Amino acid sequence: MNRTIVWFRRDLRIFDHAPLYRAAQRGEVVPVFIFDSALLHHPETGSARVAFMLECLRSLDQDLQERGGRLILRTGNPVEVLPQLLRETAAEGIYAYIDYERIYGRVRDGRLNQMLGEEQMKIRWFEPTAGTSSLLSYPQYRNWWFAQMQQPMSPTPERIRVPENLGSQPLPTLADLNWMEDGKPIPPAGTTGARQLLQDFLDHKTRNYYWQLSYPSAEATTGLSPHIKFGAISVRECYQMIQAYPTQDDTRIERSKQQAIARLRWGVGFAQRFRYLPQLELRSLYRVFDQDGWEFDPELYQAWKEGRTGFPIVDAAARCLKATGGLQGFNFRTRAIYASFLGNLLGMDWRYGALHFMEHLIDGDCPIDHYQWAMQTGVTHCIDKTWTRIYNPGQMAVDRCDPEGLFIKRWLPELTEVAPKNLGNPPRINNYPGPILDYKAARKLWVEQLQRQRSQFLGQENVLEFLARLPEDLTPFSREGQDCDVRWARESTDELFPKPLDLAGLNETQARALRTWFVAHVDIKPPQQRRRRPQQQPQSNEFVQLCLPI
Repeated sequence: MNRTIVWFRRDLRIFDHAPLYRAAQRGEVVPVFIFDSALLHHPETGSARVAFMLECLRSLDQDLQERGGRLILRTGNPVEVLPQLLRETAAEGIYAYIDYERIYGRVRDGRLNQMLGEEQMKIRWFEPTAGTSSLLSYPQYRNWWFAQMQQPMSPTPERIRVPENLGSQPLPTLADLNWMEDGKPIPPAGTTGARQLLQDFLDHKTRNYYWQLSYPSAEATTGLSPHIKFGAISVRECYQMIQAYPTQDDTRIERSKQQAIARLRWGVGFAQRFRYLPQLELRSLYRVFDQDGWEFDPELYQAWKEGRTGFPIVDAAARCLKATGGLQGFNFRTRAIYASFLGNLLGMDWRYGALHFMEHLIDGDCPIDHYQWAMQTGVTHCIDKTWTRIYNPGQMAVDRCDPEGLFIKRWLPELTEVAPKNLGNPPRINNYPGPILDYKAARKLWVEQLQRQRSQFLGQENVLEFLARLPEDLTPFSREGQDCDVRWARESTDELFPKPLDLAGLNETQARALRTWFVAHVDIKPPQQRRRRPQQQPQSNEFVQLCLPI
């Protein structure tokens, strides 16, 4: 009987899973997940995210068992473990989805291809849904994405036959993996939990979702983003569930459905940018920003992380992130305001902010996190726009996003007695600190710097010479003294898989196509610099927010 290894990575499901379905059609399946220390102890790995992943694995094993199979767990370097597993099981080859979230994964998979080739072993790589190796223009990719979402999902195998005599390690605990629990609440994991969250969103939240995106006090996010990050549910299944939900001739539901779909598409689009340019994990898009260097003040950085900036909405965001991992109130607007403060006003390297987020976010996804961080800081900017949104973290942010002060007062109980109209610049009470910067002065300084730096490339038809290249040293960005496993970056690397774009080899047509990924495809106007009148806030159970990063 034919036998195939299916290597699970960020696709922890049995539904809409092409490699698993194809393998089950062929014969016996060896469904394997490998605990890889280079990822488990990557500088940007967080305890809560590992805990959520373990629950996804538990759910995956249950789904496999319901169809007669089981999940095989191994520990070690996949470049060594997988060839050994092929020999142990006499399997004919490996099926796996291509994964380009991190440079490490591309180094690992490139080395695996080389190792298997040397031993005359086989692996078949499957493109993730809406992923492509072709360099498409962004409008072409947008059409490609919708076409892929409308394709039928891969069937779910009725029976999954796993060799009976094949041993597996038990599912480890956090402690087994040298992690400690950090107190964050871990949501229900796995496909069943994801489907229930999405159904609840559709049944109870779509009438208000589109209009309530900016209210962090809602604490009514769908919670889907961790499940999407680990592939417990496919983006295509999410898309088709949303599209199939009846609008009941209610334009509010229709607009909310389209907004949710747009956020799914944006997330996949960030990953596709990393497919083309993996250097975005380590570098700003345009080389001038990193060449100029960055300011860094460890005391101010610590104040930003701990919620001691003297700006209540920023400090509430800091405490919310550390306590919840981003699943309660830490919506896209809260993340943007918090990120803007570090990058645009403190003028610090966006990579320090991305690192902090990834250490805490349960839904932390490298392409989404890093690209959005660089974009919020203005260094991954639309090449045809001269302005950057810099959030005023004072009363303007309170009026727009937390007009009743519910979010701020939950996370800063020392300000409970302060009226919402004063929360932008609260009195010095209960040891709450004063502002650590002057907003207008800091904003002016950053705008002048951005204008000077952007003048080198703004409006250029061919941006290739201005783009950052993949560095020779692939060591992840981290802080000194951090305990992590980066030995892989010090070893020789012959070829990444999948291959990044060869910027030096692109022709004029390809260069124009790449440029379309970094321009505005709608007529975006600069935000009005005026204070909005505080809005009457609905009851908290009416708020909705799809929990997608920033």
